[in-house]
Amino acid sequence: MSGQHVVYGFLRPTARWMLPEHSITVLHYESEQPPFDLLDAGVQTRVVSNQYRDWVRRAWWELRNFGSVSREIGADVVLSVSGAVTPGCPVPQAVLCQNPWCYIPQAQFGWQQRFKARLQRLGYAKAFRNADMMIYLSGHLRSLYQKGNPGVTENRADIANVGLNQDTFDTASEMSDAQREPFSILSVSAMAPWKGAETLVEAVHRLHQRSIPATLKFVGPWPVESYHQRIKSLIAAHSLDDHVQILGKVSDEELHRLYATSRVFSLMSCCESFGIPAAEAMAFGTPIVSTNCCAIAEICEGAGRFGTYDDPEWTANALESALVNDTQWKTWSDVARSNASRLDWQTCAKAFQQIPGLVKH
Repeated sequence: MSGQHVVYGFLRPTARWMLPEHSITVLHYESEQPPFDLLDAGVQTRVVSNQYRDWVRRAWWELRNFGSVSREIGADVVLSVSGAVTPGCPVPQAVLCQNPWCYIPQAQFGWQQRFKARLQRLGYAKAFRNADMMIYLSGHLRSLYQKGNPGVTENRADIANVGLNQDTFDTASEMSDAQREPFSILSVSAMAPWKGAETLVEAVHRLHQRSIPATLKFVGPWPVESYHQRIKSLIAAHSLDDHVQILGKVSDEELHRLYATSRVFSLMSCCESFGIPAAEAMAFGTPIVSTNCCAIAEICEGAGRFGTYDDPEWTANALESALVNDTQWKTWSDVARSNASRLDWQTCAKAFQQIPGLVKH
């Protein structure tokens, strides 16, 4: 879902300045039709069978078909959203880079994931050398590509931060006076094993040892069930069942309510190319506690504290500041709203006007 938020979020303002003088065709899986507002605006589509959703099969399909599809459409330029160039493409390519995972060893578990990461790095290296333009979601992500490809410089590059939807800004404004729940911590993400959920649970345990009655809510799916069970066991081992809730997926309305009423947002992840939930939390004036090894520290600069991955003691200290120090909380909250105000899609998508082969009207 975050990938669709990013791609279609950028595509909406891009379509406004391209159409109808130019055309846009989106290749998509049969189960993932683009939003109706883009179709109504004149965006065209080509369907690819769901049998190619697996990354290996998708690569095979691209190798065999992409060149002919591009020629059939009459494409003048191709935007790849996978972080890699598409083989067999007969026209210039711009590459949207969204995924830092293959550059983060701590996020890879087992030989199969390490093998996949190696293949991704090879693909990303080819894009870094050959793409006509590279567009990164953050400076942090660009630095990972640069470190992974020493001695090479992109042909052209720009940073395009992810925008927030207007309904997020509208709801944040409507709920600006919402009462904050005392000592409340919110963590929102797809809770993969590198998201640092155990660090947060351990930090809450330390806060309770300091007589700070912190509560923690996890929102989002758990793609690895064994990790889900591990966190539940850790919660039980520290007798935190009444203080830590695993809510799973919630409605947009409930998510916005949680952003508005929580005292602090925290995600102690080692692998984020941007950090959409943290940015959304900032729109509601919610301070951020996160790591300094991912893009969240860049996107949320000044809106909280950012420290070492996998350090429950540091995390507990940072959370304590946000939970009990009202003066500090107000400073961080004001910076958070200011940071978020710059993340409108029209501004964030300006980099796409610089793609070679496209002319802004």
